[in-house]
Amino acid sequence: MARRAARLALLAAALVASARPARASSGEQTASLSWVRLAGAEACVAARALAQAVEARLGRAALVSAARADLTIEGRVEPGASGGWRAVIAVADADGALLGTREIATASPRCGAIDGELALAIALMIDPSASLSPGAPPPPAVPAPPPAQPPAPAPSQPQVIVQRILIPVPPPAPPPPAPWRVEIGAGPLFGLGLLPSPGVAAALRARLTPPGSWSFEVGGAVWFPNEATTGASSTRFSWGEGFVSACPVSLGSATRLSACAGARLGALRVGGLGFGVDRADERLTAGGALDVRLTRRLVGPLTAGGGLGLIVPLVRDTFFYVDAQGRDREIFQMAPLAGTADVLLGVDFP
Repeated sequence: MARRAARLALLAAALVASARPARASSGEQTASLSWVRLAGAEACVAARALAQAVEARLGRAALVSAARADLTIEGRVEPGASGGWRAVIAVADADGALLGTREIATASPRCGAIDGELALAIALMIDPSASLSPGAPPPPAVPAPPPAQPPAPAPSQPQVIVQRILIPVPPPAPPPPAPWRVEIGAGPLFGLGLLPSPGVAAALRARLTPPGSWSFEVGGAVWFPNEATTGASSTRFSWGEGFVSACPVSLGSATRLSACAGARLGALRVGGLGFGVDRADERLTAGGALDVRLTRRLVGPLTAGGGLGLIVPLVRDTFFYVDAQGRDREIFQMAPLAGTADVLLGVDFP
């Protein structure tokens, strides 16, 4: 230990040899100490304990703030690369010029093994003659602080545990598709210009409405026999037809106004009565149609409504007979534009 102290004294003397001369009268240099414990060296000597050990070596208060110090001493301690501990100390003058560095290392697993050498080396950097002063025991090793324990909850405060549980929720089922809407109605149909005299028919009409689309109508009518009289003879007309229409316009729900356009196709049977030669014949009829209808829901699915229509015959046969003088006598020909009106009772199935 005496040899190591002597070596430290010689090194300290060499380090401070280039420093400015010591102060006269009092002649005692002062120093500021900066000490850092790097990661892993938290259990090594702290700055306060090291400063107390240095001043005990010197036998006086020699450590002051950096603004008043003659020397600046900076040091650090860290775990060694191959085990043990390593400390590095650097000293500079008041102008910041580096005077020298000192490295102290130990292979001991206990960091406090170098505390005495650290205090002696720093004391000699401040005052090389400090080795002649009575030595002070090295500062006690600072035991490693026990690992921090989480504070136990106070008995009077219940411990609250919050747990988040993720419960998968299946996506909602898509809504069922909208059903088709079906309306069926029946009632009398009146016509003008289709037969020799105003005619009456029994009509059946069905309206189909797909989801999100136009409505469509299908149906038919059977006209009651209609006669045209020529003197003592007459001609009977019997007619049945069917139709299909598309309804792009439909306004309202409980009370609905709609407009439809479509085609009509039928068969007209003609028979003579009272002629010299009675005969019967059937002719095809065809035409286009436009309808405007108003329908009102009454109670539950029961509905009532009426409509007006225009028919443009595409086939207009002329019916005639030959009189006794051999001349052609016209009996009937459909009008170029005919009209219809109906009143229907029905049911609506939404």
